[in-house]
Amino acid sequence: MVGDTKPARRRRTGRGRRILRGTLFGFLLLIVAVLAMFAGFYVGVARSLPPLDLASASAHPDQTTKVFDDAEKPTLLAELHGVENREVLTSDQIPQVMRDAIVAVEDERFYVHSGVDFLGILRALWANLRQREIVQGGSTITQQYIKNAYINDDRTIDRKLKEATLAYQLEKQWSKEKILTEYLNIIYFGEGAYGIEAAAQEYFGVRAADLTIDQAALLAAIPKAPSAYSPRRDPEAALARRDLVLNKMYQQHYITSNELQEALAKPLKLAKQAGSQTTQVPYWVEMVREELVSRYGSSTVLGGGLRVYVSVDLSLQKQAEEAIASVLSSKNDPAAALVCVDVHTGKLLAMVGGQNFSQSQFNLATQGKRQPGSAFKPFVLATALAQGTSPDALYDSGPAQIELPDGTWSVDSTDEGPITLREATARSSNGVYARLVMDVGPEAVAKTANDMGIQTSFGQNPNPAIALGGLTTGVSPLEMAMAYATLATGGERLTATVPFNPTSTSFPVVIDRVTDSTGKVLDKNSIKRTPTLDSGIAAVVTSILEGVITDGTGTAAQIGRPAAGKTGTTSNYRDAWFVGYTPDIVTAVWVGYSDEQKAMTNVHGIRVTGGSFPAKIWAAFMKQAVKSIPASDFAKPSPDQWVEVEVCSESHQLPTPLCPTRVRMLFRAENVPTEECQIHKAKEISVPAVVGDTIADARALLGEAGFKVTYTEDPESSEPAGVVTHQDPPAGTALLQGRTVALVVSARTIQQVMVPTLTGLDIADARAQLSAIGLTANETSTPDASTAGTVLSQDIQPGTLVDPGTAVNLLISSGPDSTTSSTEALNGGLVD
Repeated sequence: MVGDTKPARRRRTGRGRRILRGTLFGFLLLIVAVLAMFAGFYVGVARSLPPLDLASASAHPDQTTKVFDDAEKPTLLAELHGVENREVLTSDQIPQVMRDAIVAVEDERFYVHSGVDFLGILRALWANLRQREIVQGGSTITQQYIKNAYINDDRTIDRKLKEATLAYQLEKQWSKEKILTEYLNIIYFGEGAYGIEAAAQEYFGVRAADLTIDQAALLAAIPKAPSAYSPRRDPEAALARRDLVLNKMYQQHYITSNELQEALAKPLKLAKQAGSQTTQVPYWVEMVREELVSRYGSSTVLGGGLRVYVSVDLSLQKQAEEAIASVLSSKNDPAAALVCVDVHTGKLLAMVGGQNFSQSQFNLATQGKRQPGSAFKPFVLATALAQGTSPDALYDSGPAQIELPDGTWSVDSTDEGPITLREATARSSNGVYARLVMDVGPEAVAKTANDMGIQTSFGQNPNPAIALGGLTTGVSPLEMAMAYATLATGGERLTATVPFNPTSTSFPVVIDRVTDSTGKVLDKNSIKRTPTLDSGIAAVVTSILEGVITDGTGTAAQIGRPAAGKTGTTSNYRDAWFVGYTPDIVTAVWVGYSDEQKAMTNVHGIRVTGGSFPAKIWAAFMKQAVKSIPASDFAKPSPDQWVEVEVCSESHQLPTPLCPTRVRMLFRAENVPTEECQIHKAKEISVPAVVGDTIADARALLGEAGFKVTYTEDPESSEPAGVVTHQDPPAGTALLQGRTVALVVSARTIQQVMVPTLTGLDIADARAQLSAIGLTANETSTPDASTAGTVLSQDIQPGTLVDPGTAVNLLISSGPDSTTSSTEALNGGLVD
């Protein structure tokens, strides 16, 4: 048997190898089939297209694109045209280092393919499958040029095939050098710069011919996503991608190791911006421009004669700007950003991205990433409610010391004792929320925030400080507005259906529709509503956030109608937020210094918190924004989904007779407690002695011991009314808590009277007083030096309560003894 082992293993190994070879062969056949099918489509489309007419299809702009608002009578907001910040260069005017940089990062096989890179498509497909998301694209530089210069259809398979076919035709007519030159002259580099010459001057203040290696790499990094990789808007992201380009240039032998190291060591140095404000809504126009270029290509945007209608409400936009100016009016005041979204249509109605576009084109509303502080707590609250925690659950509010794998997390907090989550949200208690996030888990909170509309990634292991808004990367006001909109809609996340901004999973409608110059509709946008949060949970969170405004940290945001919201203030007062909503509109306001992390500890004489300037700006704007909208209430939690139950205040379970304090708490229907309190369980103890105590004292004593009490009254008892005269079981009997002790209580109904002071009175007066209050006298006489008839003593002390008819025994003086008086008289004259 032993001798057969090795051949058996060899047989199994051989079978395994044949299976593996078969699998690989099948996979290769599949690839060949896919490529053959693609080639078939390619040939079919190629035959259906006329030859590429380079003479008639000018790559340079010839019709102005116009941007309007979406009012009944549209107002022209801006014109986008080709002469805007573009200078066309010849091939010899573009330095080789710029050509190398763009080829290295955008199309490393540019010089060997024929317009379409099939190997690149497969490589990108494989990378995307492995990452389970789009991480690489398969378009060549030639295809990108075709898209920007000639193609303006929807993003469909048909269009991609047309693009590929025209790219192949172009490669037959133009040299690689000319294609690359035209591509670098037409692509968009952000900040209004089209083409490499405009980009070189915009970012570095030099001509393209004078670009250095590090500068060329930075410019090559931008076209993939001009907004995301803008060195003015996100220097860290831009530098990271610049370094990626430099490494690709080295790997593809465009630069040496020394050149690589020198370029990597170069800091980011940009030329001063020379932006100009040529429209009443410049931040809107710049955002729309970038979205249009992303979808249609720069050539179509600059020369296609598009008619673009955007969602801005110019009246609300003006009110938003005036609201900020009314609160932050001084020269050295911090900046502010505001975003307003219609809950019903998903349209972005107003957006303030900064106070002076000519000085800074950085859009604080959409691109500013700042720490949200306690404005992030609603995501923790929603997570807790989804996990079954009651909004009335009690948590300690004091400072917290929480041990984490990387050290102790110290949380400062005002100690108000145990308070409910409802109270903790209104008061913005850090102690409560630090403890809460440890119960629900920071990963769950991160998922809730992302599901509701926050785009920022929290990484695989988010820090618990996420509960207090402590994020590695901040969030934008637009993100916060869209996430809170999910609460305002009753749990539905809003996302525009047309992906003008394909990188966003939760974006409002900004561009409502686009037509060509003849009026043909190219794109019509609307809002997609995706249920992401239980409607009952959204309603409960909203009811709690209403309390923030009515009597919490956000009272300055009161607008005279139902509204909900949350304040946010970061450590050292560097960022302050108020994000809130009505059933119709959601608005986010951020206040802070845009160009530095500067503490706002003395602005108009106060420390800036979310409940100060941001709440005031929010209220000033919202009062105007909702004027024409009838007031309405928020949706209430359904009784089928949420149930109020009386529970033990300590265990949150059904109360036993021993539970000292009971509270009414709101629970999701599936989480209503069904078990009795396990903290206050019954035990067998001795029955206390209560005979002789008043009924009130007896009930209190027995209740504290955990017994129930019943009693009967005895009207015949001689004991004072209300006194316990008997108990069953007797004192000292062992009895299980929760059982009943029966008492008998005196219930005398006779009104007792108080015995007066009679000693020293004449008997006649004493009798009269006793008779007046219903008492009688038993009299006994005795000789005494006192005047006859004087009361010498009484057997019931004065002040004693007695029943009417009671006889008081009195000792009465009968006067001096007569025998004694006669003897004294006989001897009165003798001298001893």
